[in-house]
Amino acid sequence: MMRALLLGFVFLVAGPTQGASRADPIVASSHLRGGGTAGNVFFLPSAHGTVAVGAAHSFDRTQLAESVEVSFRATPEGVTLGRSRRYFAAPGRAYHAPGATLRDDYLVFTLDAPPVGVRVLDPTVELPARGDRVRIIGLGESGTLPGTVVHSDPERIEIDLEGLPDLRGWGGAPVLEANTGQVIGLLQAAWPAGGGWRVGVGPILGVQEAIAEPFEQGLGRLFSTVAPQPSAANSPLARRRAATGSAHGDQAPERTRAEVLAAAKELEQQAARTPAPPAVVIEHPPAGSQIGDSGTAFLAGHATASGSGRRTFDLVIAIDVSGSTAYPAGNDVDGDGVVGRPRPERGGLSSDPGDSILAAEAAAATRVLAGLDPGRTRVGLIVFGGDVSASPYLGRGVVHIERAALTLEPLTADVTRIERALAELVVPGVAEGTHMAAGVDHAVLELLGLPGSLSRSDPDSQKVVLFFTDGQPTLPVPDSEGANVRAVLDAAGRARRTGVQIYSFAIGPEALAGPISTVEMAAITDGRFTPVRDPGRLSRFVDTLQFARIDQVEVRNETTGRFAHQVTLHADGSWEALVPLTEGENRISVRVRTEDGKEAREERVLLHTKAAAEPPIPAELVARRGNLLRGRLEALEMERIERIRKELVIEIERERDAAVRRSAQMRKELRIEVEQGPTNRPDAADRATQEDTPRTRPQ
Repeated sequence: MMRALLLGFVFLVAGPTQGASRADPIVASSHLRGGGTAGNVFFLPSAHGTVAVGAAHSFDRTQLAESVEVSFRATPEGVTLGRSRRYFAAPGRAYHAPGATLRDDYLVFTLDAPPVGVRVLDPTVELPARGDRVRIIGLGESGTLPGTVVHSDPERIEIDLEGLPDLRGWGGAPVLEANTGQVIGLLQAAWPAGGGWRVGVGPILGVQEAIAEPFEQGLGRLFSTVAPQPSAANSPLARRRAATGSAHGDQAPERTRAEVLAAAKELEQQAARTPAPPAVVIEHPPAGSQIGDSGTAFLAGHATASGSGRRTFDLVIAIDVSGSTAYPAGNDVDGDGVVGRPRPERGGLSSDPGDSILAAEAAAATRVLAGLDPGRTRVGLIVFGGDVSASPYLGRGVVHIERAALTLEPLTADVTRIERALAELVVPGVAEGTHMAAGVDHAVLELLGLPGSLSRSDPDSQKVVLFFTDGQPTLPVPDSEGANVRAVLDAAGRARRTGVQIYSFAIGPEALAGPISTVEMAAITDGRFTPVRDPGRLSRFVDTLQFARIDQVEVRNETTGRFAHQVTLHADGSWEALVPLTEGENRISVRVRTEDGKEAREERVLLHTKAAAEPPIPAELVARRGNLLRGRLEALEMERIERIRKELVIEIERERDAAVRRSAQMRKELRIEVEQGPTNRPDAADRATQEDTPRTRPQ
């Protein structure tokens, strides 16, 4: 048999479809955030809402994790019918994967909101019989393809089509029984047979089994939390080489600068957007949720200083890997109980690479990751440094710079990939120079998805660079401090023109001895500069990072007047809280204040019933809830210790007062005894003796 043609498809989940009619679309195309398309989907019912179905082999799950979100449209330019950020159930496998069949070839996604104006199909409960007539529904106005079942078993269905239709764009299409209109499966592959096309169909029974076992009681899981590891062919290095044509996967700083400059000129000509008011969104729990025995509600959401409630962030972390970052940070960064010291025989490098300045940069970046919302914030990782080689063919004073900046990971919501790259980064720095300007330009290149980058750009996201360095710029012009500083400021100017903000961290005495580059790159782009004199304390300083520009989040139970026990606010404006409830209805308010003093407020009504089960928590929020609970326990322990301390102070003061009173009484009593009782004073004794001795008259 000839190799089958792969025909794409996918699934999806949401709430009930509103106002659907026979004229509404059945099939939708998939569009990734930041650009790009994937397989088609169609919609099915489930116990937790509507689902859409398609073929696993037509979706790159790594791309889904990098895109964070996929939208579904009736036509490429049509209205969005729904959006998804989550798999509804465990992803299936491409049928050509080892051990897989057509039945396994599916994905399931949960919609952010019920789809609008789509037809939801009914799945069949039985396999079709040989000879049954079917019709395959295409995208948009493509019509239908009639066919006849020639083979049917639980693993695959084969259908002979009438005529020789063009099957491009039909991947993931639903296959319906001609008489009942019920779905029997998904179109996945095709091959020539008998002078026409024979197609392979994945039985819908495999989809139904997956839907019956949803993630988190129907909440689903974010694409990034179940993303596969990149393969050798799809690794960042392989992708860098393909994008740049370089063996190292880098491109000349001049080319990067030119790309960013061209983008800056184009973006500057676009009309400025009207700033929107701040907003706060409560994402969990849903309105009207019942809270059980705990009597404490876990709330989570996000706040934005401007823009719509669906504001997203793209963050590129830029890390200095110049040779000086291999020096000791001054404390036990890796927590192995040994503090790295300078090794004179190795030029002062740290005796423990895990305690180097580079390790401190990686630890700080990892700490930032822990607080970001993977459903709204993508993160990329680049490094900058620069190796210089002079050549007589380049002319006097002209140098060639390699590895000025490299992308280790493109923008993605798969935090584990970034963490892995940061862990592998903790080795002595090898770059000769510090090309800060290249670091800035390369970060902008990734944020904008320009040629040479690995990322897909999202035009609607807020774009941020987190910039770490322990020194001053030494490139692109060796031995010219002024030229190198001007290069950094020019790069910051290009970043500002593209709407990118830079949050810079100058680490250690050398960086703070000449901080003009790090201070001004932040000022030019309306970012923030943070000085960190002690490299070992860098992780603590990143806790002050707040690029969402939210100053405060206040969560209160308006019914009882009590504030939340614990509230945590993260750099991207995501937040969570533990709120005490009272029996019955509780009106919870969340108020945020931005750095410029503006406010936004959102309310939610929750019910506290002791017999109720706790609402399911999305997988990505479980760890955050655990952190809050640990913080609450620590706070309670501190409160207990403080209460004991206060009780001890009160007891001490009480005993002290009592002792003082007793002492005063004793002093009083002692004075009385001295005045009335016997004494050993000489004059008193003499008087007593004289009184006891008979007196005689003088002769």
